[in-house]
Amino acid sequence: MLSFLKPIFKLQFLFVILAVIVGVYYQEILAWHKNFIFTTEAEIPINYESDKQIAETLFTKAELAKYNGENGAPLYLALLGDVFDVTKGLKHYGPGCSYNFFIGRDASVSFITGEFENFVEDEADDVVVLKLNDLLGLENWKNFYHKDYAYVGKLIGRFYDNSGALTSYHHKFLALLDQAKQEKIESDRSRVSYPDCNIQWNAETSQTRVWCTNSSGGKERDWAGYPRKLFELGRDTFRCACVHQDKLDATDVMIKSYDNCEPLATECFYKVD
Repeated sequence: MLSFLKPIFKLQFLFVILAVIVGVYYQEILAWHKNFIFTTEAEIPINYESDKQIAETLFTKAELAKYNGENGAPLYLALLGDVFDVTKGLKHYGPGCSYNFFIGRDASVSFITGEFENFVEDEADDVVVLKLNDLLGLENWKNFYHKDYAYVGKLIGRFYDNSGALTSYHHKFLALLDQAKQEKIESDRSRVSYPDCNIQWNAETSQTRVWCTNSSGGKERDWAGYPRKLFELGRDTFRCACVHQDKLDATDVMIKSYDNCEPLATECFYKVD
C-alpha cells in the first residue's frame, strides 16, 4: 500500500548521505573548486596594454644614416637625440621632398633656423646656442613627433651616451628649457598688465606704426594705454607694449619711450635701419 513512498525515502536517504560527505570534505571540495576556476582562467590568453614593451634601439650616426628610404629602407630622423620613424610621411620626407634634409641625421637646429641647405655635423644638433624661446619651439616639435610618428630609439652622441643615458649636455639643455618655460610664464603674466600694441608696417615709407586701443594685444580693457618699448628678462630685443598712465614710471619692467614720439601719444612711428 505504501510502496509508492519507497523511491521518496531512497531519495531522501541519498540527500542525507550527500550532506554528510559535503560536511566532512567541505574544505577539500572548496579548494578544488577554486583551483579549477583559476586554472581555467589562466588558460585564457589576456593581453594587457601595460604589458606591451616599446622596442628601443641605440643608433650610432653611421647606423642612423642608413635609414634614408633607399633600397626599401625606412625613413628615420632624430630630434634632440630621439629617433623617429617618419616613413608614413613619405611625401614630406622622401627623396626630393621638403623635409628630406632631416632624414638619417639629427639636424635639430634647422627646425628653428630653417637652414635646409648646408649640414655642418658639429653644429647641426648644438641647440644650447639658440635663444631660450627657441628651445620651447624645439620641445613643441619633439612633442609633435612623439604624437604623430613612431619613436624607435636614441641617437648616441650629444644627447645620449653609449648606454642610452642622458649626457651632461642633455641635462644642460633641460635646465635651459626649464628656464625658458619660467620666462614664458613671466612673459604671459607681463602681457596681462602690459598688453601688446597694434603693429603695422608701411612698405612705401619703410616705417612701422605702433598704436594702442582698448583691445590691442587681444586684451579687452577700459583703457588704451601708450606705446612703449618693453624689454623682458632674457631677451635682447623689445616688444611694443601698451602702458597704462599709472604705470609709465613702473620699475617692475624696463620700458622706454619711442624716439620722436610724444610721451602721451597713442601712436608712434619708427624706422628700422
